[in-house]
Amino acid sequence: MSLFHPHSCSNPFISVSTDSGANPTADTNSSNDLCFKDSKQRIKKMFNQIELSVSSYDTAWVAMVPSPTSHCNPCFPACLNWLLDNQLPNGSWGPCRPHPLLIKDTLSSTLACVLALRRWGVGEEHMTKGLRFIESHFCSASDESQLTPIGFDIIFSGMVEYARDLNLNLPLRSTDIDVLFHKRDLQLRRENSKGREAYLAYVSEGIGKHQDWEMVMKYQRKNGSLFNSPSATAATLSHLPNSGCLHYLTALLDKFENAVPTLHPFHVFPRLCMLETVESLGIGQHFREEITSVLDETYRCWLQGEEEIFLDLPTCALAFRTLRVNGYDVSSEALAGFAEEHFFNSLGGYLKDLDAVVELFRASQMIIHPNEQLLEKHISWTSHFLKQELSNTSKCAYKHKQNIMQKVNDALEFPHYASLERLVYRRNIVNYDVDDIRMLKSSYSSLSIGNKDFLRLAVEDFNACQSIYREELKQLERWVQEKRLDKLKFARQKLAYCYFSAAATLCPPELSDARLTWAKNGVLTTVVDDFFDVGGSEDELLNLIQLVENGWICLGPCCRKLSGRRRRQSQLWMNT
Repeated sequence: MSLFHPHSCSNPFISVSTDSGANPTADTNSSNDLCFKDSKQRIKKMFNQIELSVSSYDTAWVAMVPSPTSHCNPCFPACLNWLLDNQLPNGSWGPCRPHPLLIKDTLSSTLACVLALRRWGVGEEHMTKGLRFIESHFCSASDESQLTPIGFDIIFSGMVEYARDLNLNLPLRSTDIDVLFHKRDLQLRRENSKGREAYLAYVSEGIGKHQDWEMVMKYQRKNGSLFNSPSATAATLSHLPNSGCLHYLTALLDKFENAVPTLHPFHVFPRLCMLETVESLGIGQHFREEITSVLDETYRCWLQGEEEIFLDLPTCALAFRTLRVNGYDVSSEALAGFAEEHFFNSLGGYLKDLDAVVELFRASQMIIHPNEQLLEKHISWTSHFLKQELSNTSKCAYKHKQNIMQKVNDALEFPHYASLERLVYRRNIVNYDVDDIRMLKSSYSSLSIGNKDFLRLAVEDFNACQSIYREELKQLERWVQEKRLDKLKFARQKLAYCYFSAAATLCPPELSDARLTWAKNGVLTTVVDDFFDVGGSEDELLNLIQLVENGWICLGPCCRKLSGRRRRQSQLWMNT
């Protein structure tokens, strides 16, 4: 995995110029083919190289960790230098992508960076510019329409307190600070549960010197981190020397050099998301080798019981569903830890993580063995929870919230056993978000999750298939006319209906013969049905039955001559 700084990302689109003297149609086709091939190549590379945005917020907290040998010096000076080199012109340290609804995220990141500089007494000019940005945008801290990082009220208030400890004068009115502290106190007084305990451990940097650090250590993972969160791990290490935390952060900086993401490790989930994306957009056939590699690697991690899968509900549910759909032997018992009573005592349950519940709902539909009551129970409580959230959520004008609720609605309305592939592809193409920004304590994005190359390739492929389908429908229309089926007044004209059912079920372009045969059989079945219902006399119906029973349809030119209408009907069947 590698990091990218979004503010310096180049446009992923390629530009192809055409020769003014060339054939415009040929040049357009050539340009489209080149774009198509380049998009495929970029996606293939993404399967092997996961890129995740840098987190200024988490990098700042890592920069604040003192050296274990001298508390007067930073343990990770490279992070401090990164902060000095990456302040934006407006004085902020921004989130993964500039966005008008991410001001809270920017405020949180900027204050964390200012605190890191103040902690080590460097970057006076940077601090001044950062404080000026905070002052001019502080009104957004209480704006409910903003996208809110997890734990913002607790963490931002905690950083304000830490600023006081560092004798840093924040340009904020005392009344505004009092409002912040009041909102924090309300959160801290919420109902007591294991989910709340996990939440308070996750936002440890906001609680600071008031935190029960021994309680926090209950959530330490095998890799030494707290929740795979660099910021929570750094805050813990700053207050409680721990070799596991130090090892995790040191390994992180060995890998990424001078800055960190908001989440690490982050390897299994984005690759599964890529697999899910190419399959759900109808372009999986272009990446069979990459898909097989992801499946095999995920299955290996599954068998080894890796924490990245089994301690994270969205990853575990997505891995289970993907592996089971593709024929891998995975037990539903792996999802036992996410039963209703366990979920609401977890961090995700406390936060009412809709993405996690949707993934569990979809995974629980993969029942292939008898007596998998666990999955049935999951379907019951997750569907109830999602319906409740859907009904309680007012119509939101913000794309981020709309996307989540659309995902919930689609999961409930279109279960996997009641979906037609081509319609699913089209719906997913229409709803695909190329700017998929996700929010933890800081926003993050990955080129592997939201990317224009996926959408471009999907649209091109979908339109190419549609062209094939249109040509096949024209071919069938000619067949109907040649066989004079359109002259049968008693028969319903169901060609489009019959072909639609074929194209929606037998999608791949190479299955043309199967689609045509399906549609023809559907049309002929409709004709016979109508002939028996309204079109034929009793004698004619008996004649047709006798014809079928005697095998005349298979005799072709050897069929004996029949007279009148019966002959025409027999010839129709023999020639189709």
